[in-house]
Amino acid sequence: MFIGIDIGGTHIRVGIGSNGSIKEKRDFKTREFHENIQEIKEAVLDLSKTIQVEAVGIGIPGFLNIKEGKITHSPNLVGWDNIELVDIFSKILEKKVYLGHDASVAALGEATYGAGKGRNPVLYFTVSTGVGSGLIINGNMFHGVFNPEAGHQILKKDGVGHTGAPAADLESLASGSAIKRLYNKTPEEVEGTKQWIEAMDWLAVGLTNSILHYSPEIVIIGGGMTKHTDNFFQPLKKSMKNYLIKLPQVPIVPAALGQDSGIIGALTLAEKGN
Repeated sequence: MFIGIDIGGTHIRVGIGSNGSIKEKRDFKTREFHENIQEIKEAVLDLSKTIQVEAVGIGIPGFLNIKEGKITHSPNLVGWDNIELVDIFSKILEKKVYLGHDASVAALGEATYGAGKGRNPVLYFTVSTGVGSGLIINGNMFHGVFNPEAGHQILKKDGVGHTGAPAADLESLASGSAIKRLYNKTPEEVEGTKQWIEAMDWLAVGLTNSILHYSPEIVIIGGGMTKHTDNFFQPLKKSMKNYLIKLPQVPIVPAALGQDSGIIGALTLAEKGN
């Protein structure tokens, strides 16, 4: 069996399982690092009391240095910057630990057991408060030194970006936080309106760029803004036809694993050791 740890901006989920199946899981709120690390340890020990655990996979949002096994910065996590996660968790859990960006880890789950099974390469986007991306090639996560950050691709030289962005990037134009900043409304409040269509149009521009960069066989999109699939995918696909003209249209589908894509991806990461 394996342990998967899905660290999110509001919740942390810890599960035990294998082969794309979650046997049991725990869920608790995301807090400051030193508070959460003890909760994670207790959850892992509880889940593995009578089961031999071979390895642990962790998915976390933010900027990672994969070679050093550390998170350098995460805008939505308090006290997690410059933490050597692999070293720390390896010591407290006494297991082999593998680290990945949350979007890449979710992509791994979807490519192995979800909507991308049998496809190669698999491009994954998550569209929620922010925009994240992951790329799976030959069944393995592509991360380079850091992680693909399609949400931070610059789309306009002028215009206000999110905190830390030099100009308007995709996340500044097509995410839940963008809708809040631009219109002072939630995505649910503008769904189906002109503002929503505008956000989907910018998403189509960014997605077209990533398709041209990576040439995927399939694109999978998850995240909170995809909750109502028709309202999300219909305007997105309509806009894609205006931009993706150099290549044939690529299948764009919703995530099949839903809210479990992150934790199944973390389990898969532990199992594959990628």
